[in-house]
Amino acid sequence: KKMSRNIIKILEKNFSDLKAGQKMLISSPEKIAEYIKNIPEGIHKTSKEMRLDLAKVMGADNSCPVSTGIFLRKAIEEHGKEIPFWRLIDENHPLVKKLNLDPKEIKYMRNLEGID
Repeated sequence: KKMSRNIIKILEKNFSDLKAGQKMLISSPEKIAEYIKNIPEGIHKTSKEMRLDLAKVMGADNSCPVSTGIFLRKAIEEHGKEIPFWRLIDENHPLVKKLNLDPKEIKYMRNLEGID
């Protein structure tokens, strides 16, 4: 079984949108897939919102933007059929090309749910 533990680091220096001294969560593809699964129908979340939400649950200030991006890609690769990823990424998201997803399908699912 894959490890899906969360790691929290206290930053020694500023990193991306995080400041020195803040607690940064390094999540996992499993936790991200679980998060996406729980986004209610018709609701759109941004990656930034997801990072903050995941961090809050674990008592951190924010999630690492780099690992979150990598793990988001893995979550969609591994669980794409089971998770409503269109509630987090739109048809113009860079992952659409990287993962060879159909932008029309994403747009269709978002329209169906009344997202933007």
